[in-house]
Amino acid sequence: MTHQINAWQTAVALWLAAFGPAAALAHEPLWGESPQTFAFGVFHPEIRFGYDNASVLLGGSRRLHNPDSLRRSRLDSLVSLAYAPETWLNVKLEVPFAQVASQQRIAGSLRSSTVSGTGDLVLSAKTRFEQRFGPDWKFHQSATVGLQLPTGERGGRMPDGSLLAPSDQPGSGRFGLSLGYAVAYERLADTTWASVMFRTDAPSGKYRRGDSLMADAAYGYWVRRALRPQDEGLLLALGPHLEMSGKDRAAGASDPNSGYTSIGLQATFIRTQGQTQTRIGILVPLHQHVAGTQLRSDLQIRAGWEMLL
Repeated sequence: MTHQINAWQTAVALWLAAFGPAAALAHEPLWGESPQTFAFGVFHPEIRFGYDNASVLLGGSRRLHNPDSLRRSRLDSLVSLAYAPETWLNVKLEVPFAQVASQQRIAGSLRSSTVSGTGDLVLSAKTRFEQRFGPDWKFHQSATVGLQLPTGERGGRMPDGSLLAPSDQPGSGRFGLSLGYAVAYERLADTTWASVMFRTDAPSGKYRRGDSLMADAAYGYWVRRALRPQDEGLLLALGPHLEMSGKDRAAGASDPNSGYTSIGLQATFIRTQGQTQTRIGILVPLHQHVAGTQLRSDLQIRAGWEMLL
């Protein structure tokens, strides 16, 4: 007797191929976190890059004239390695590096300064505490906790010799803690993500970054779905990004020109094939409000590459 595979059986087969124990990569935007954890024994190396060109001078929510030609650009890179001692638990080491270039007009001449250095190393653990499946869907949630180590460079200066603000340095040079939550609803054709992440540095009365909170949501649609591990998959994700930062402390006092709220739109293009994944994305701020007067960016760019071993 000849048996024909109906649409439902095909969907189940594809779902098992995509989300079974031998699944390939978790797809996720470049802003926000995914609740995905990897199968037991899997190593997950990743490289990320980010570029931010802060050239817009804001006072509150208004754009101001910039007579001193103040400008600050930041190039970030991150190398990380995650490991799955259990299918529901992943541990990760993150090693960041940053280059911060500043420009300022002094006595009629444009001057520049650059600081490069390692950021703060982070050791983190992600635990997936819920996972449910349906015929063509998957729902999962996770929580993350991270320990920040005081390895970051924080001696960068402006062209006039003044210290960069704590939030603008390559690192904090302080212990810190991060807490996160992520949730996703995945189907064969699309995925919806949401996450929130809180970071705080150890208390200090002299020089310290303000606490930060980031929240993201995104919807991703498979423009091309990989039917086999060796096939190419293409996904486009789009969603809002919220970022809030408290005031820095500098010279033993709260810095009046620090602390902000930013709401923007983020988009990530994801390409998967086999055990590798490549991503590129942009973030466009739609509304920014700062305390005092600050330089802010009107565009962020990120890119990343990762694989499973």
